[in-house]
Amino acid sequence: MESIYQIKKIETTTEINQCWDVAYVLRPHLDRNNWNATITEMMQNEKYSIAGIMDGDKVVAFAGYRIMTSLHSGNIIYIDDLCTLEEYRGKGFATQLLNHVKEIAISLSKEAVVLDTGFTNNTAQKVYLKNGFELTAVHLSNRLKK
Repeated sequence: MESIYQIKKIETTTEINQCWDVAYVLRPHLDRNNWNATITEMMQNEKYSIAGIMDGDKVVAFAGYRIMTSLHSGNIIYIDDLCTLEEYRGKGFATQLLNHVKEIAISLSKEAVVLDTGFTNNTAQKVYLKNGFELTAVHLSNRLKK
């Protein structure tokens, strides 16, 4: 059965603002007041794009990704963010978005689609593994104090 929800490329200020509720679920440390400026800068300067799934005027799931080249992964699309509002989970939106990004990667002759997820995010890990992702690295960070 075809989904009644469609994927939309998020581009305008209004559309970016409509992503806030989903982004906040995944990234509660973000500041609502800086949201639009941050995303706009990322889109302009860092090749960041958002594919969103809409329910009317409401973004209920989105994937934020960027086209990049790295020495460790090659010529890739990196998924920074993938999240669905809690009340819309279980509808296959993550899989739909992963497939969408994969189709973009194929159309651009990329070598892979790459992402990171938290060690304890077992639900997301199951979705990624079910969708053909493999465990290939451990991501480490060292937060710098301000």
